[in-house]
Formats: sequence, C-alpha cells, structure tokens
Amino acid sequence: MEIIFKDYPFLNNKLNLTISSNSLVGVTGPLKEEFIATLSLINLKKEAIFISDNKVTKENIKVFRKRIGIVSKDIALIYYSYTVKEFLLQEIRTKELNFTDTAKKLKDSLKIVGLPISFLSMHIRNLSTLERKLILLAKVLLSNPNIIILDEPSLGIDLLNEKRIMRLLLKIQEKYQKTLIFSTNDTNYLYKYSKQTLIFTDKTLLVSGPTEEVFQNVELLKENKISLPPIVEFSYLAKKEKKVKIDYHKDIRDIIKDIYKHI
Repeated sequence: MEIIFKDYPFLNNKLNLTISSNSLVGVTGPLKEEFIATLSLINLKKEAIFISDNKVTKENIKVFRKRIGIVSKDIALIYYSYTVKEFLLQEIRTKELNFTDTAKKLKDSLKIVGLPISFLSMHIRNLSTLERKLILLAKVLLSNPNIIILDEPSLGIDLLNEKRIMRLLLKIQEKYQKTLIFSTNDTNYLYKYSKQTLIFTDKTLLVSGPTEEVFQNVELLKENKISLPPIVEFSYLAKKEKKVKIDYHKDIRDIIKDIYKHI
C-alpha cells in the first residue's frame, strides 16, 4: 500500500514524500512523533495524502485508518490486570472488528507471532518485555493492516531478542506483503534493518532515501546533531583522520576487507 504526500503542510514546510508498498522504512529525529501522527491519519488536512492512488478524505478516513496498525512501546498499565485474551478482545471491540470465528482469530494471531495458545489465559503483568511486544504485535495483526508502524521496537530488549523480533517482522512482511515503519531514536537499529530512512530535524524533513545513502551524508547529519550508527562513525573517522579509502558498509566484515585492501 503506497503512501504519497503531495505538498502536505508539515509545520511550516510542504512535505512531498512517497513510501513504497511492502517496504521497510525507518523514521528518526525530533519530529518523528509528529510525522507518525500524520502518517497514522490522526489529523487530516485539506492538502493531499494519497494511499494506493486514493485520496484520503473525511468520508473514507476510517477505512484507511483500519489499514494502519500501530505497535506501541509497551502495554499501558491499565491493562496489566487483563489476561491476554481480554486484552485482544478489547481491541476487537474498540476497532469494531467482525470475525466468523473469533476464537480461531485469536489463536491465529498468537501463532503468527510465535506464541502458544496457552498465552491467552496469562495475565499481562506476568509477561516479559519481549512477550508483551509480541502480544502488541498480535493485537495489531487482528485487523490485518497493510501498514504496521512500530514505536521503538528495540526498546527494553537485548540484542538476541531484537534479532528474533526482526526475523519475525521480516517473515510477516514477506508472507503477508506488509509495509513496516520503524520509529526510533536508535539510528543503529535503523541502519541495520531499514531499507529507506527518513530523518527529521526539529523543523522539517532533513533527508530521505535508501538507508545506506542517507547515512553517507555524515557532515549534514552531524551539523543537525543526528547521532550516527557506530559503524558509520568508524568509517567516517577512518576516512577523515586516517585517510583510509573505505566505503560505508552495514557489516563490519566488509569494512575489515576494505582496511586490508587499502592498508
């Protein structure tokens, strides 16, 4: 599901941007929350947002909102006394979702995120951070959205579980043709996993494009106080201070090969 912003007013600027279907997009910078709110169709202005060639209007906005799912950082404290089943059923009621077999839908959502059916009877308060993140993803999948926005997906989990969740998300994207959008302050996470990156300053969209190309704009990012992924910082310093002819890579092994080649 392609999303196109055409001269869309974003603070004091016009936003012209295309997010391709079935893509992995990373969003970071001071205005990322404002952009995600816009992307989530929380507010609608007269200027155009197009989704799959259809202009979003007041008449059809509810339909498009159902196609966008947001995976929060964590489950709100008010739900900690709920069982997983109660939590998922609450989402069904809130979104006014209708299923021929609700019980099967709950089980299928858990199965997709790799959790057993027994989790339905567990209380949210007894789940680990990773398990709560998986339940939040299962909740979003109930409405079968085309676009899944993940708020700080790596927050509170270790590197091993970060990789586990990412493998799951990539599997979901490939199998069900979803667009995944990561909103995070962790530029290292975006550099590792996203294909397209959007970086905002506190005033506007600074730069966007393929992730590796975006993070090659090191001077621009530094000028705007955007943190660099460690591997990019290393390459930048090697180029600038040591005059080593190496390219920017995502894999440290490729950097090592460049170093051996040129030193």
